Amino acid sequence: MSRSGCKKIAAEVGGIGVAGSVLDDADVAKAVNTAIEAFGRLDAAVFGAGRHSEVMKNFDLPTPPAATRDSFGYDPKYQRDIFDIPWPAWHDDFEMMVLAPMRLAKAALPHLVASGNGSFVAISGIEAAQPRVPFPLGPTRLALQGFIKLLADRYGPDGVRFNSIAPGLMESAETEFHPEWATTVPLGRVGKNSEIGDAIAFLVSDASSYITGQCLTADGGVNRPLGL
Repeated sequence: MSRSGCKKIAAEVGGIGVAGSVLDDADVAKAVNTAIEAFGRLDAAVFGAGRHSEVMKNFDLPTPPAATRDSFGYDPKYQRDIFDIPWPAWHDDFEMMVLAPMRLAKAALPHLVASGNGSFVAISGIEAAQPRVPFPLGPTRLALQGFIKLLADRYGPDGVRFNSIAPGLMESAETEFHPEWATTVPLGRVGKNSEIGDAIAFLVSDASSYITGQCLTADGGVNRPLGL
C-alpha cells in the first residue's frame, strides 16, 4: 500500500497494489482486507513508511548547518537548536513513525494470530540504536521499539512475533547526508535497499522463529553497543 497505489512494484512482484494512507485507519484496514480476500490468510505484515525529512519539509524551519563526518558521531562545534522545531512537527513525526505502524499492527493482529505463526516487522531507523543531533526527530524511533517490545510480550503466547529493523545510511537517502558520513561506516559504504529487504525476509520467515521483541540493526557496523 502507498498513496499512489504502488502499481509498478505490484506488477513487478505479482502483488496487489492498494492506494491509501498509513495515517488512516480505514485505508490500513482496506489493505489488510484486500490481502485476506486475495489469499485467504495473512502470515506477515511489514510497515515501512515515513521519513523525518519529509515531516521537517512541511514546516518553515531554518536550514540546519552543514553536516560533517564528525557531527554524525558527536561534534561540539555542530550546533542546532532542537527547540526551533515546533511542537506540531513532533506530533506529526510521532503520528507517522509510531502510531502508523501501531495501526497496521492492530489491523493485522487477528489474522496473524489465525495464521498460527504470524510475524510483524516495522522498518525503523539508525536513531533507534543511537540518537544523533543531525536527526533531531530521531528519538521517536525509540518509542516505536518500546511498543514493539510490548506487543512481542503480549502476543508472543498467541504465536505472533514482533520485531523491527534499523537501517543505517542507505542508498535511498544518500543525497540527504554529507558524503563524508559514509566514511564512518566500518564496511566503508552505504547500505543497499536489497540488503534491508533480505533482512526483513529473514525476520518474517521460519528461520527467525525464535526471535521476537528485537530491533535488528543493519547499519554496516556504525552502532556497536556492547550491552544487550
